[in-house]
Amino acid sequence: MDEIANDRTILNRFSMIDAAALTEEMNIRGVASLGKILSDEDIAWFLQDLRRKKEEDIAEFGIETLKANFSIETVNDLGRFAGKYYDLIGGDQLNTIVNTLLNDKAVIHSYNAIILDGKEKSEMVGHGFHRDMPWFPNCRTSIIVMIPLVDYGPDNGSTQFVPGTHAFRDMPSLDFLMKHRQSAVGKAGEAFVVDSCTWHRAGDNVSGLPRPMIVIKYTLAPFKQQVEFYLSNKELESAAPIVKQRLGWNVRVPHDYLENRDWNQETRKFKSGQYDMSNTYFK
Repeated sequence: MDEIANDRTILNRFSMIDAAALTEEMNIRGVASLGKILSDEDIAWFLQDLRRKKEEDIAEFGIETLKANFSIETVNDLGRFAGKYYDLIGGDQLNTIVNTLLNDKAVIHSYNAIILDGKEKSEMVGHGFHRDMPWFPNCRTSIIVMIPLVDYGPDNGSTQFVPGTHAFRDMPSLDFLMKHRQSAVGKAGEAFVVDSCTWHRAGDNVSGLPRPMIVIKYTLAPFKQQVEFYLSNKELESAAPIVKQRLGWNVRVPHDYLENRDWNQETRKFKSGQYDMSNTYFK
């Protein structure tokens, strides 16, 4: 059975923010379209700027190094460029969405561009079904706003998701995910939002052209340490493993996008396996 031919498409677009309708859509489906949130002029600007930044990234580090670090598809930490990247996250429409689905204290967890290109592909986790936050019952702790900069659909690898899966603790079977997956479809600048616990993945880009989009993940503010203990505790690196774990040694935040590309688990700051919700659920 042809995978792309059997993708379904998102319905229910929000050209204006209807808070009640958007909340209901997210509560039940875990995904919603948001309508166009970038002007044509801004779309053109971001396209040109991100293409240039990706070309500079490749020129400096090389394709093979970026692929090895799962970074060939990304431009990380867009906030470091300020300017229009600050204007985007400071805009009324985007913040109304965030305040509606989380609250006005929410923080940005990650702010990146993904430029999906069928010709150069890494083994980054986004190509397989995944969720981006641990699951909490009856609670939304994080959302991901995706803003494609070109028209998008199954042919150029638009995001695939399985509606309703944000509401359940465990991962469905792969057969279920494949059977019920839907593909985001829309025009350039038309954003969509997913609950970070909705099971989703990047589609396969078979168009022959890059599919760039801006991806902003928001989380509730309390999910942070009160103190950066690994900085204030000068002897922590040589402490017992359990002490290091409890004081956050294994969930240190990389200082910049270069440190974030370190996937060596011996030296990586935020180590794999830390999004662990085992032994925390009521029976």
